Amino acid sequence: MPVQAAQWTEFLSCPICYNEFDENVHKPISLGCSHTVCKTCLNKLHRKACPFDQTAINTDIDVLPVNFALLQLVGAQVPDHQSIKLSNLGENKHYEVAKKCVEDLALYLKPLSGGKGVASLNQSALSRPMQRKLVTLVNCQLVEEEGRVRAMRAARSLGERTVTELILQHQNPQQLSANLWAAVRARGCQFLGPGKIADYLNFFIGYDLRMLISKAK
Repeated sequence: MPVQAAQWTEFLSCPICYNEFDENVHKPISLGCSHTVCKTCLNKLHRKACPFDQTAINTDIDVLPVNFALLQLVGAQVPDHQSIKLSNLGENKHYEVAKKCVEDLALYLKPLSGGKGVASLNQSALSRPMQRKLVTLVNCQLVEEEGRVRAMRAARSLGERTVTELILQHQNPQQLSANLWAAVRARGCQFLGPGKIADYLNFFIGYDLRMLISKAK
C-alpha cells in the first residue's frame, strides 16, 4: 500500500520517520522516481520499491549516493567526496559536474531552511513556483537513467520559469495590462476569476518568450 507523500515544503526531513536529515543516521537518499527517504527507513522496507509510488529500486541501496545538496541545507557535515562507480569514466565526469551544479543551485533554498525539516517560505528572493521547481531538481537522483531523465526535465522547467520571470520583471507593466484586457475584450468576457486571469497572463508571457526565441534563431 503506497504511503502518502509529504508536502513539498517538508523536503528537509524524511517523509516516513519525519526526522530531519543528517549525516549519520538519517542520510537523505534520493530514488530514481525523485522521492527522497532517509537510509534507515530505506533499509527497513519490506519490498525494494519506493514506498510512495511503488517504483522499483533497481540499484542496491548501499550504492545509491547520499544527497549532499539536502545535507548542506540542514547544516550537516558534508563529506568532501563520495565514491560513485558508473559504467565509464566519461559518465563519472558528467555525474560530478551535474551533481556540483545541483548542489550550487540548492544554496538558493538556504534562506528557506526552517526548523524540524520544514522549509520557511517567508525569506526568499525566489518566487514560490521557482522554489517548488528547484526543490524538485534537488530531489532528483543522477545515478540511474530514470533519475537523470527527471533531472533534465526539472532543470528545463526551472530554466523556462526563470526566463518567464525575467520577462515579467523587464516588461512594461502598462503594456502587459493593456494586452491582458485586450484579450479579455476579444473573447467577449466581462469578468474573469483569478484562474482565468492567470491563464491569459501566461498566454502573453509564453507568446513573448516564443518571440524572443524565434528572434534568437
